[in-house]
Amino acid sequence: MSQQRVGEFCDRCGAILPLPLSIDVSSDISCSVCGFRVDVQRFHGITSTTRIVFNTRQVLHRSTADSQGPVVERKCAKCGHEKQTFATLQTRSADEGQTVFYTCLNCGAQENENS
Repeated sequence: MSQQRVGEFCDRCGAILPLPLSIDVSSDISCSVCGFRVDVQRFHGITSTTRIVFNTRQVLHRSTADSQGPVVERKCAKCGHEKQTFATLQTRSADEGQTVFYTCLNCGAQENENS
């Protein structure tokens, strides 16, 4: 079985090539990973479609119940359940504490706390 050449991927490193914009005037584009250059005509006739699917509460509840993240004993303000998962992120300047994001394992309610 022969492989088809896929125009959206770099021949050298396999990274996704940036699609040319209609305002681009150059005759080639370069891979943002390895710098390999390809003729822009390679993209002639290729279309790109984006689809965004938002999760339902049922999917959220199922994914948090099966979460691989750490679980902490913390009472949910919405339903009173005693267990939540959490994740941390540095949302403020480096000399301030991190923000902790909690998700209730029962109802999926989300809370955050600046530590």
